[in-house]
Amino acid sequence: MTIFAGFASAVVALGNGNGNASAGSGEAAPRPQSTVRYPIRFDDAPPPRIAQPRPTVSYPVRFPEAEVSR
Repeated sequence: MTIFAGFASAVVALGNGNGNASAGSGEAAPRPQSTVRYPIRFDDAPPPRIAQPRPTVSYPVRFPEAEVSR
């Protein structure tokens, strides 16, 4: 437990590394700018291929006509 206490006190004494080196100059820290442009498009990509359904049998399946009695 003393090793943990020593490490914790060292972190508090030295800081956690998130401070700003130019914080004392009175200027605001520069903010990162976004480099993303929306909407994201893939103009050079080929169009997606849609798989055509294939019959599972080689002969046509005939269904009886439904009675319309409703």
